[in-house]
Amino acid sequence: MLPDRTKSKRNLLVFLIPLIVCISSLSIFAIFLRLRWMDDDRKRTGGYCEISNGKLFVEPINTMSNFSFIIIGLIISWQMMIGTFKENSNNLTRSDFMSIFFSSLIICLGPASMAMHAFYTSWGTTLDVLSMFLVCAFLVGYSIQRFFKLNVIYFICIYILVIIICEWVSRWQIKLPIIEYATNLIFACFITLAVVFECLIVFVRRTGLEKKWGIASIVTLLIAFLIWNYSKTGDKFCYPESFIQGHALWHSLDALSIYFLFRYYVSERDCDNQYHLMEQTHSDVDEEMIVS
Repeated sequence: MLPDRTKSKRNLLVFLIPLIVCISSLSIFAIFLRLRWMDDDRKRTGGYCEISNGKLFVEPINTMSNFSFIIIGLIISWQMMIGTFKENSNNLTRSDFMSIFFSSLIICLGPASMAMHAFYTSWGTTLDVLSMFLVCAFLVGYSIQRFFKLNVIYFICIYILVIIICEWVSRWQIKLPIIEYATNLIFACFITLAVVFECLIVFVRRTGLEKKWGIASIVTLLIAFLIWNYSKTGDKFCYPESFIQGHALWHSLDALSIYFLFRYYVSERDCDNQYHLMEQTHSDVDEEMIVS
C-alpha cells in the first residue's frame, strides 16, 4: 500500500495536470489571438451560420461556447481527485494515467475548436479535426481495452492506430449526404464501433454499469447532431446575427454528452478486481489478528 502522503500527491496530480493543460492551451490560444497570426486565406465568415462581428473572432458565440468542454474536463478531473467514485473499481478510478489522459483530452477539445471558429484558418481547422480524432480514439481504445481486459500498452497502440486511420480517411476528397465529409464519416464509424463494444461489455460480459448514463450520453449526442445538421449556414435554424447559435448549442450538448459518458464509465464495477481486493482485505485482517 502507498503511504497516505504519497497517495495524496498522486491524487493532486489528477487535477493539477489537466489544469496545467487548460492554462497552457488557453495561453497559446491567447497568444495567437494577440498576434493575429492568420493565413492569407482567412475568412470573415465561417461555415456555421454566425456572422463575424468584425472584432476578435470570426464566430464569437460559436468560439466561446467551447468553454463547455474545458469546464466539463475540469469537473471530471476534480471529481477524480477527491475520489467521488472511488467505491467503484474500474480503469478510470484505479489508474491515474487514464483519469488524467481522459480529462486532459476533453479540455483540449475546447481551445482546438475555438481555434477554428475564431480564425477559420487551415491550422485552426486542422486542430479542430485532430481534437475530434483524439477523443474518438479514446472511446474506441477504452471500450476495446475493457472488453478484452487488456493492459494500458494495448490501449495506447489501439489509440494511435485509430488516429492514423482517421487521418488517412479524412484526406479522401468525397462529398456525402447529411454528414458531408469523409472526416465526419470516419468519426461516426468509430463512435458506432465504440457503442458496439460497450453493448458487448454490458450484455456479453455482463459488467456492472449504470446504463442510464450511457443512454443519456447517446440521446444527448443525437439531439446535438440534429441541431448541428439544421443550423449550418443557409439552413432553416440558421440565424446569423442571433446570440443563440445552433452550433454553439451543439458544442454545449456535446460537452454534456461527454460528462454523461464519464459517469457511465466510472459507474463500472470490475467484479474480479473487487473480489481480489476483498480477499486482500480479509488477508490483511487475518494477519493483524495473528500478530495480535
